[in-house]
This record gives sequence, C-alpha cells and structure tokens, in this order.
Amino acid sequence: MIPVIIYGMIPNKARRLLALALMATLTATLVLFVRGSFGAGATRQAVVVTGVSQWGSLARQVAAPDLTVVSLLSDPNADPHDHEATVYDAANVSRATYVVLNGAGYDSWLSRLAALQGPQAHVLDVASLMGVVPGQNPHLFYDPRAARAMVRAFAIVVDAHGRYPDVARRASALVARLDALQARVAAIRSSCAGVRVAASEDVATYLLHDAGLRVVTPETLRLAVGNGVDPSVSDLALALHQLTTHPALLIDNVQTATPLTQQLVSQATRHHVPVIRVTETMTGRSYVGWMDEVLAQIERALHREGCLR
Repeated sequence: MIPVIIYGMIPNKARRLLALALMATLTATLVLFVRGSFGAGATRQAVVVTGVSQWGSLARQVAAPDLTVVSLLSDPNADPHDHEATVYDAANVSRATYVVLNGAGYDSWLSRLAALQGPQAHVLDVASLMGVVPGQNPHLFYDPRAARAMVRAFAIVVDAHGRYPDVARRASALVARLDALQARVAAIRSSCAGVRVAASEDVATYLLHDAGLRVVTPETLRLAVGNGVDPSVSDLALALHQLTTHPALLIDNVQTATPLTQQLVSQATRHHVPVIRVTETMTGRSYVGWMDEVLAQIERALHREGCLR
C-alpha cells in the first residue's frame, strides 16, 4: 500500500475534526442505505475513487469494465480549489478499494477522507510519484509524464494479485497514446524552445515548460490569481504591457475567471494574441482527447508564430 500523506496543519483543527466526525456518522448511515439497495446477495465491483476527473478518466481506461470508477471533481464550471468534502464524497470513499489522489495539497480533503477509512483502501498519490510537494504547482494533470506515471503505478497496484489480467494490456495501450502526446510536446520544444507565451495562472505551466516555452507573465501574478488574491499593481501593469509585445499565445483558465483575468484576455484580443481557453477540470471523458485539443490549440498558435512547421 502507498501511504496517505496529510499535508500541513489544519486551520481550526478542532472544528474541522468535529465536522469530519459528523460527516463520518452521516456517511455510515448513507452507506448502509446504499448497500441495502443492492440486495443481500448482490456482487459489487471494486471501486476506484479519484478527486480529479483527469485521473478518473485514466483509471477508467485501465480498469473498466473490471472496476467501477468514480470521480468526485467533474464540473468544469466550478472552481476545484473551493471544493469541500461532502457526505456524497465520504460515502464513495468509504466503499473504495483504491483512492487516487492528485496530492501536493490540491485535494487534501480527499486524503483526509481516505485516512478516516483506515488501511483497507490502496492510496495512490500522483504528486508523490512525481516528487512534487505542497507549495509547488499541483496541476500535474497537465503533464503527460505524470499521466504516464499514474497509469503505470495504478496498473501495478490493481493487478498486484493477478485478478485482472487485462489491466496490464489496457495500461500498455494507454501509455502508448500518452507517449504520442509527449512526442508532440518534444516536437514543440525542438522547434520553438524559448518562444514567449503568457498565462493568467499556472494551470498549464508543466505543459508549457516541458514544451520549452518561456512564460513571461510574472510568477507572482500567476500565483496570486491561482490563490484567489489580487496581484500587485506593478505586476498587473507589466502583464498587460507584455501582451502588447505579442507573445505567441495567452493561456487562460476559464474556471478561475475574474475581472482581472478578463482584463488580460481583453488586452490579448486587442493586440491579436491568440487566447487558449483551458479548464482545470477535464471536459469530456477521454484524458487523451482533452489534452489533444489543448495541444492542437498551442500548435496552431505556434504555427502562426512561425516556429512550428
């Protein structure tokens, strides 16, 4: 079993623990109801619970139809940073055989729920696989290398006892598709390394850096937007000025839209800088398809820039 990592001290710890205890009680009642609805003799599949829908998509491609996969963060119109554990979340985690965490503090609510369930669930932490710790960029689902690491590790954990003989085959086929995405990223690096790009926050920075693109927007502004606070006036002025100098593109996370990010988008549009609108929560059911569309938009902008043939 890969151990659960719980990060940092919890603010208002006593109140949070009381809330979790109450949730656990409500969850137990709900789980009994759900189990009863299957009937005494029903056979249920093992359950995989993920917070991030990207990891849920990959787990589903590896494990289905042998296992049931539930993703708890699946609404592309909601800000996942604002999510707090619900009774529905706790009920799903309580019946999980496998829990896939994003980690690095992104879904600490899920790690706490998994810890409450005791040792019966196998817990996989993607950030730990990649050596990413709290305080670093947690948006690992925009890194095809992290996706490959997750698929390989998940397949090993699920097929540890040889009960799912097709898991390794499906995982191998999926890794090949992820390798194809990574080859496109490498092609961008080969042709466009050092090309300037802008970003309203750090949601896709792993992908941009791996492609060799240089994010010129002040890091302090990107972090401020990601943390839901106002950046400094000087950072905003610099970011707006940079968009007048025609970087190749602007990455905008539509799930964290604010008047400030809309100001950046308007400035980019005014100066004919392509705006690539991305989501933090995956749209559709295919991780590869979702990433393919983001990469295709980046490639089109770089074709227009003239560095990618």
